[in-house]
Amino acid sequence: MVKSVICAFFILTTVVPVWGQQLSDKTQVELRHLAAIYHAKGNSQKEASTWLLLAQKMDWHTEKPADVNACFDKAITLYKQVHSIEGEGETRTFLGHYLYYSGKLDLAEKESTQALNLLDQVRSDKAFIACLTLSAIHRYRGSYEKSLLYATKGIESVERNKDVKHVEAMYGELALVYDELGRIEESSQWYRKTLDKRIERKAERAIIFRTAGFLIRQLIKLKKSREALALMDSLVAAGPPQTPFDKVVVAQNFAYCFDALKQHPQAEKYFLAMTLYLKDAPWMPEQVSMCNMDVGRFYLQLRQFKKAHIYLDTALTYRIHDRLVDQKELFQMLFTADSALGNYTAAIKDLQQYQFLNDSIYNERKSRQIEELTIQYETQKKEQSIRLLENEKLLQKTELTKEKNTTRWIAGATLLLVVIIGLLVNYSRLKQRTNSELQEQQKQIEKKNISLQHLVAEKEWLVREIHHRVKNNFHMVMGLLRTQAAYLQSEEAIQAVTESSQRIQAMSLVHQKLYQSENLSAINMVDYIHELIDYLKDSFHTGNTIRFNLQIDPVTFTVSHCVPVGLILNEAVTNAIKHAFPGKKEGIIDISLRSLAPNHFLLAIKDNGVGLPAAFDPANQTSMGMKLMRGLSDDLDATFQVNNNSGTQITLDFIVEA
Repeated sequence: MVKSVICAFFILTTVVPVWGQQLSDKTQVELRHLAAIYHAKGNSQKEASTWLLLAQKMDWHTEKPADVNACFDKAITLYKQVHSIEGEGETRTFLGHYLYYSGKLDLAEKESTQALNLLDQVRSDKAFIACLTLSAIHRYRGSYEKSLLYATKGIESVERNKDVKHVEAMYGELALVYDELGRIEESSQWYRKTLDKRIERKAERAIIFRTAGFLIRQLIKLKKSREALALMDSLVAAGPPQTPFDKVVVAQNFAYCFDALKQHPQAEKYFLAMTLYLKDAPWMPEQVSMCNMDVGRFYLQLRQFKKAHIYLDTALTYRIHDRLVDQKELFQMLFTADSALGNYTAAIKDLQQYQFLNDSIYNERKSRQIEELTIQYETQKKEQSIRLLENEKLLQKTELTKEKNTTRWIAGATLLLVVIIGLLVNYSRLKQRTNSELQEQQKQIEKKNISLQHLVAEKEWLVREIHHRVKNNFHMVMGLLRTQAAYLQSEEAIQAVTESSQRIQAMSLVHQKLYQSENLSAINMVDYIHELIDYLKDSFHTGNTIRFNLQIDPVTFTVSHCVPVGLILNEAVTNAIKHAFPGKKEGIIDISLRSLAPNHFLLAIKDNGVGLPAAFDPANQTSMGMKLMRGLSDDLDATFQVNNNSGTQITLDFIVEA
């Protein structure tokens, strides 16, 4: 599972050679002999650099981990002896890089973090390598904020040091982060910078073609398929593919372009050529799996389910090496193919496996969060113990001072001293008893607080799990509706099923936002409305014909208000897309949610389309959509209006009780 992420990481961001250009066995023996000579002469600095060079140049793919780690450990020990912060930091940097390649992410994070702290002290130009590894680790775990932080810091480092040789590595990593965040524009910009740098330094054709493939996927998402095709044509013209690896990647990129342009015969030709070249190249299992998934996905969209199943079965053979998210998509596609072919028993098993993987992804992220919370709790507990010890130490000093002051009165008044000693002994015992009681009470309070914290954490986890399950159930219903629609003949029935699926998506998105949010009772309407509109644009394939202007105030609603608002917005936008612009002419849909006063809001959906008929009376409309919007507005105690205003305008004026 880690290897798939590592594959993309090294294609776009390789800084240290991982395979190829390794030392021969003879050269390794010579380096070990050289290290022994430096050791005999007492030159620890050069001995350390020799062990580091040996560790870097070993074949990490085949060498025993114990041998590689031993070389790194010797270099670190020697650099510590000569107090070389930069040497120790550089060694830990490459050790973290090696541990990441080996799939040991926790150890890689620990070493890379320590390396970055050391290199920052001396402002070393090698700090970007640690940033690169840390960014990749957090990106793999889904901690995109941390990943973005380290990627940005790495770029600042290479640009500050004018490191032309390695700047493309950091550009590629930042592009990967934006890619996984779904920020297509930023991702495509950084992929293009990476590609330009590699073309400029005349990198290997395989690396250039593979980097172009990442950029092409983003251009296709941005509806720039012809630009993507022109890019591939220019790259192939500049240097045709030579090796089987080159040919596989070029065929795959061309297939993506023609598929996006709906030129399916051409796309099929390149997809089949890609699978043919795969047989001649020493590919890693996950790469074979991903290529066959591409072909299966292509045949699925053409509804050629038998052909799709052949390639999906091949991908299934290698799936153990894939990321969980890729395995999940594979079983989702198998479910679609088996359902269409009438293999319902297999389809049910596919769906169960898909659900299992979906839950596994969620549980993996949840376990990571629980681990981080546990570390925070243990840290706070240790800090509290330290403060308690400091207080006890201060108390002991106070007692000693009092005893010294008491001793000075002994020579002056023996009788008075006896009385004072008696009082002090009594006071001391009383104080100790009181302190013991207070400490016991404090312990009981701490136990109760810990118990309450556990209960609160368990409750939050259960609430998130409920929302997660509800969202999964909605997605299962949507999948069943889409499967059912494939067998319907009546356009009216298909439309009804599609509209029902869109309404379910509007409600599913609410629960998705809740379990992904820190606040389990309120939903950020800015994110929710943007994602809902993006879903509707993709559902109706509006492309560039309809432009959406969104002006959403930063407000949050509870589920009881968000669901009705989302369904009304879904109905209004769906009607505008379907009826406002006959003949598929270009148009604009304006959507705004404004806060007029505390707890007082106005939702407006307006298009510049053909408008309503002259005799249109919203109060007498019997369509399901209009009835649904009026009913939902009544649930909100809102004022619902439909007007002609250079097109159609729907407004919802409502108050959200605090």
